Amino acid sequence: MDTRLYETKLAHHKLFKDLKDTFSEYSGAKLRNLIELQDDVLYVWNPIENCLFCVNLKYLEEHGDEKQYQKLHLLSPPAFPVERLTSSECGTRLCVWGSRGVTIAELPTRWGRGGLFESGNQTVLCKSYSLDERFMYAKGEVHRVRWHPKSLSHLLVLLSDNTMRLYNIALKTGPRMIKSFLIGPKPVGSLGMTLLDSFGDSAVDFTATPDSEHLLILSGNGDVYMMNTDFLESKSPLQIKLRGPLAMYPPADDNYGSESCAIMTMGAADFSTIVVIASATASLYHCLLLPNGSEKENSDGYALYVMESVDLNIVLNSKDDVSFAYPVHLYPCLGNTYACMHAGGVHSVTLPIMGHLKNLALAEENEIDSILSLISSKSSAARHLVCTSSDEASPPVGLVLASPLHDILVLCSTGELLTRSLEPYIIEERLFRELQLQNPALDSEELHELLKERQKLSFVTIIQEILSREVSQPILHLNKTQDLGPKEMLEMLTEVTVKLREQYIARQSRANSALVSKINALRSLQTQQVAWKEDLQKDIQDVELESALLIEKRNLAEKKQEDIKFRCSSVIRALSSSSIKSPAEQEMMRQLETYKQKSSHLQTQTRSLREHVDKHIQRIKEWEEEYKKKDIALGKSHSDTISSILQQQTSQVSTLIEETKLLKDQLGVV
Repeated sequence: MDTRLYETKLAHHKLFKDLKDTFSEYSGAKLRNLIELQDDVLYVWNPIENCLFCVNLKYLEEHGDEKQYQKLHLLSPPAFPVERLTSSECGTRLCVWGSRGVTIAELPTRWGRGGLFESGNQTVLCKSYSLDERFMYAKGEVHRVRWHPKSLSHLLVLLSDNTMRLYNIALKTGPRMIKSFLIGPKPVGSLGMTLLDSFGDSAVDFTATPDSEHLLILSGNGDVYMMNTDFLESKSPLQIKLRGPLAMYPPADDNYGSESCAIMTMGAADFSTIVVIASATASLYHCLLLPNGSEKENSDGYALYVMESVDLNIVLNSKDDVSFAYPVHLYPCLGNTYACMHAGGVHSVTLPIMGHLKNLALAEENEIDSILSLISSKSSAARHLVCTSSDEASPPVGLVLASPLHDILVLCSTGELLTRSLEPYIIEERLFRELQLQNPALDSEELHELLKERQKLSFVTIIQEILSREVSQPILHLNKTQDLGPKEMLEMLTEVTVKLREQYIARQSRANSALVSKINALRSLQTQQVAWKEDLQKDIQDVELESALLIEKRNLAEKKQEDIKFRCSSVIRALSSSSIKSPAEQEMMRQLETYKQKSSHLQTQTRSLREHVDKHIQRIKEWEEEYKKKDIALGKSHSDTISSILQQQTSQVSTLIEETKLLKDQLGVV
């Protein structure tokens, strides 16, 4: 899918114009994600109409209709404020949840030429049902909802009472809780829950490892617990073993932050896992999940090794309220990049260590030491993609990764959709993906040929590389109805001035120097080319003169050749007409004539002999037939006489045939 679709058609779609004032009630720093992208369909939750807006991106790309979108109304709409949308991998179910409830929507069938719901009806009804609606709305608080990593019909819900509930939503009788796991001290009453939150003993988030074999559960005090995911097949009523808290190395007094809020894993099943832990102070910790080498009996088998920490530069005003449970959201994007949404906007963080870990998993023994030395050679880099800081906190209300080109779509509180690319990215991989999407019928070799043509470096690219900035420049998206204070204006002006000097004027002077050197090189090359042109013109004139002389010589040679041919043909004709045979030749001719006559005579005799033989053979056959008919027995003397006669005639015929062959060989007759 073309990148320009998100920046042009989708950004100006009627759907977002209709959502312009729907998010005004979402004030404060509490984060929400009200958009989801699955199977080329973008879903947006409308809190006023309490329904889903959706647009088919493939239909939009093919038809260019920027006005058509569909509304999905739930038969049992949620009675709680919606905070997150989570789609299943198969794309048939959508989980709509908030801190006070969870609702599952069964998406209708997509059919028709455009692949729209119900063949493109403006309003579509969806079957929906809530999970333990009374309990969650009145007593519990939902901290995190995720689909089970090994099932498409099971949902995991983390509650504030340190319990994780497993629901089966594919039953004919409706969704039902099939298991409940206790993952910490269970509070008693509202006071106990408050004490758990204040001490950080309540679980705030969980995620699955890349191999889908374990769940990592994060507590507010920074402790990380581990639990196996094979409890789907287990029918035992016993509690699933919870391992942890996992040891963290090197140890820290504050356990790397006392206000942890989000956890995420990166990597693959064939190499080590990177665990990202975020705190409410916008600090990110990158940890390596490895088997624990401790020999203690109560060892949990795994440990977290903290490699680095990243502090996000978030400018928040004194009026901003960040006392909520989820001040930071983490979203995996590329293989080595993830996005971080917070009250001040959106950051992207790139981890170079991911490439080294992959190479380490594929390396041989003699290459391990060199790769290990590169793991800590380059630190992670954070880029500020979107800035939404103002007098009143207005964080983004949605973030989603637009695959396969790996752009980020950010939905602002004003209903505006922003598109940002995850730089730095691999240019070759991005160009190859764009070419593959634009030319699906071409094979890989043809795509690589096109890619080679596209990768030719021009001087414009060099200038763009010089002018590219090392620091990110976020899109400033402020509330136009409110004015900034003098302090904020001075800070913004100072920061802009410093960036203008360091990142713009200095780079423009470098670009000017590159342009001057390029112009001087082109001028010297032009002078040399003019001299080369004059020399070539002289050579062309000399070649033209030599060519004229050679043409004259060629014409003379052709005339002489024609004369020689005519003279040779005349001589040959004269010799053939005036030739006289010698006596030897005449004698040879007479002998040949004699042999020819003899040969014809012998052929006549041979033919007559063959006819005579055929007649005798025919007579013998007739005699034999008559003899068989008469059935008269001859005497011994008669049979002996006949046999002797036949033998004599056979020997005579054989003698004649041999003589004939000898004569043919002598005369050379075939």
